[in-house]
Amino acid sequence: MYYLTLLIAVVSAASYHLAIKAQPAAVNPFLPLAVAYLLAFLVCVAGLLLWGEGSRSLAALRPSVLWLALSVVGIEVGFLLAYRAGWNIGYAALLVNVCSTLVLLPVALFYFRDQLSPQKIAGVVLSLGGLALLIGR
Repeated sequence: MYYLTLLIAVVSAASYHLAIKAQPAAVNPFLPLAVAYLLAFLVCVAGLLLWGEGSRSLAALRPSVLWLALSVVGIEVGFLLAYRAGWNIGYAALLVNVCSTLVLLPVALFYFRDQLSPQKIAGVVLSLGGLALLIGR
């Protein structure tokens, strides 16, 4: 189950990028997102009914659910507009993921008390090197 969760995320992320890149440039960027969110809402309601674990009370939610909603819309609009502006589907996703990970690293270390090993430091250095190679023209 541990690796299956990441497999679901990887397959979904790859599918997401293919689907968002396929949206017609002539369409208002918020139309495909609104339709996608409507369909996603229906999938989520079905999941809410079928998944037996956890509270189903709105009172159990934190105010950060608004932050989540704004973040999701920002990601969607950002990628949609990036692809329309000509960004390469492979590099845009990689650049965004590496950059967002680097932004989150201090938060992970200081707020969540994640540990940084020499192996992880080497990974960060390699990621920075890869980022430099991707950005360099």
